[in-house]
Amino acid sequence: QTELGKMTVIPGEICVIPRGIVFSINILKGEGRTEGEEEGADFARGYILEIFRGHFQLPELGPIGSNGLANARDFLHPKAYYEDPATSPSANAACIIVNKFGQQMFARVSPHSPYNVVSWHGNYLPFKYDLRRFCAVNSVTYDHIDPSIYTVLTAKGGDEEGTALADFVIFPPRIMATDEN
Repeated sequence: QTELGKMTVIPGEICVIPRGIVFSINILKGEGRTEGEEEGADFARGYILEIFRGHFQLPELGPIGSNGLANARDFLHPKAYYEDPATSPSANAACIIVNKFGQQMFARVSPHSPYNVVSWHGNYLPFKYDLRRFCAVNSVTYDHIDPSIYTVLTAKGGDEEGTALADFVIFPPRIMATDEN
């Protein structure tokens, strides 16, 4: 849940929460479990990457063209959600908000829930992406063209053109037309 709305992120999806957005993680029963793991266990697994400058964005496609890799239309954002004090007792309850600034953690008490945004406008928002929607392209003989054909998102941050601070890549299953079938 973010201050801009709720998102359910399931295994196989990624979630990006921009700097400064208030969020909490609520684990749904049974989500993320693999075969042989305890039934009804509440846990989650994943990776967290924090970048200190720049933002994640789609890579420039270069010679690939306008379609391929991760398409902007496949990224989903939350719909505004409001915790109504009349129906949600936690809406008026005090809560602790923890922030990170300058490599240090700070906590403050808010007299009400931060999840009280009725609507919002703009494009600075959290989003999720289903990695199964990624469209891998081309066959690779010894090297691949830039951008990497496996890049989902990139964070430009280097002082030199073409230098990425971080790239999020995926190695999905794909059909190689050059292989014997």
